[in-house]
Amino acid sequence: MKEIALFISILFQLSILSSAESNDFSIDLIHIDSPLSPFYNSSLTQSDILINAAFNSISRAESFPLNTDVNSDQTITIPNRGSYLMPFYIGTVPRGSLAIVDTGSDLLWIQCLPCTNCYNQRLPIYDPRKSYTHHLIPCGSDSCRKVSKNSCGIAGECKYVVGYGDKSITRGTVATDIISFNNSHDGHIIEYPNTIFGCGYNNTGVFQPQGAGIFGLGGGPLSFISQHGAKFGKRKFSYCLLPFYYVQGSSKLKFGVDTQTNRRGVVTTAMVSLYPSTFYYLTLEAVSVNGRMLRPDERTVGNIIIDSGTTTTFLKTSWYKKVEAAVVEAIGHQSVALSKLNTFLTVNTFTCFAIFPTQKTSIIGNLLQVFFNIEYDLDKRTVSFAKANCLKE
Repeated sequence: MKEIALFISILFQLSILSSAESNDFSIDLIHIDSPLSPFYNSSLTQSDILINAAFNSISRAESFPLNTDVNSDQTITIPNRGSYLMPFYIGTVPRGSLAIVDTGSDLLWIQCLPCTNCYNQRLPIYDPRKSYTHHLIPCGSDSCRKVSKNSCGIAGECKYVVGYGDKSITRGTVATDIISFNNSHDGHIIEYPNTIFGCGYNNTGVFQPQGAGIFGLGGGPLSFISQHGAKFGKRKFSYCLLPFYYVQGSSKLKFGVDTQTNRRGVVTTAMVSLYPSTFYYLTLEAVSVNGRMLRPDERTVGNIIIDSGTTTTFLKTSWYKKVEAAVVEAIGHQSVALSKLNTFLTVNTFTCFAIFPTQKTSIIGNLLQVFFNIEYDLDKRTVSFAKANCLKE
């Protein structure tokens, strides 16, 4: 614990405070399984980490909604199994914390004291009683109505419940406080007062002790990007992800920055508006293997979700079978040229395909996104991709 405390104190050293208005900023992300992570488990091999990630991805993929019926249950049922941790501060006297960054969630929530039931978090738990900038949101307010599964507390406060596909549940109050970040671009702390978040007092299930909660970057009205996008000029964010075993640098997450300008080979596609608004639905027309175009049997528009919290990639079963057969045929002719970083995994002595079949929603996982700069523009409703050296971003 001393080593973790030392790491966190170094990571969250305060420097000159700066205003959040019209400022873009950059944050270093930490992969949970990276040797640079304060929670790195040296007893796990790379194969162990990949196997665990594959099972977690399957669990997450199976919990995504099957349909886009606007009358269906609004609970976002995805398990708390992310890959990248986001450092931030919270409160009047900034308390350093780490949460799983997730484009498949909206509400930012963290564990709070005094706990009714909290999981074994390895970092100090935020205590709202020690922050005079912490304020409860009243039940019936516009902000409360934007929260899925909201209800009224005894004192008229807004309460929330978020359930996940692995049966984990977080319950608590909806509040506001100062959320701030260490801008890795210039070393200054940048503040976002009155950020709406969930203060979780009752959190049960199989939540990971490495994170204090979930940092939602989804497309819904209460995600951080939706709340504060206008303050840093535009509702835009991007990231460039490194594999978990890289120790030369950090993955980058940037807000309010035009990261695709003057890049070569940028591909831009439209976001598709489907329910729930949390998820970033895109249209994948086909998969090309050796110049052979393999198209889905079902609808094309909005047929895939891009997700930072799922490691492997998933295609609907009928589509996957076509792709798998084409890859097997290409390998038989020794003409396949797919990146080992993105589409194949080395597990022990085996080389495994990093794309899985699913009966639910197709998903672009974070492994396929490694060494790409990916930019989300919520105003233009687009997502852009460009190959990039994430060590130099």
